[in-house]
Amino acid sequence: MQQAERRIAKLRGRNRAGPVWLARHFERQNGRCAYCGIPMLLPPFRIKKPADRRATLDHIVPLVRGGADSEANTVAACDACNGAKGNMTALAFRLSAFCIARKAFAATVPEPKAAKPMKPLVVIVRKRRRP
Repeated sequence: MQQAERRIAKLRGRNRAGPVWLARHFERQNGRCAYCGIPMLLPPFRIKKPADRRATLDHIVPLVRGGADSEANTVAACDACNGAKGNMTALAFRLSAFCIARKAFAATVPEPKAAKPMKPLVVIVRKRRRP
């Protein structure tokens, strides 16, 4: 087990592409979790929303089980599914009771509203006319 932990620490230290991969997966998956389908939020999290809706990068085949630390072996998953999955494979997790219940919950969650475009702050200074 110590070898696997050392391997994971070494791989995590080398991987600087994580945020890029997460953004790509997020776009490919239309902003939804790969396991339960709930709409997710990309960092930075400016709005206060439930923490379980945060987008995280998840390894399909965990590093502990010999999975590669590559974009092909990762998906965007919500924080709740990523935490519950642990070191299970994606197939085993999809058959778990947690994932089935989470899918049922995700069906009740409404689509997020599109953010309103912010109005630019413009200050107009008019000169006073002197009589």
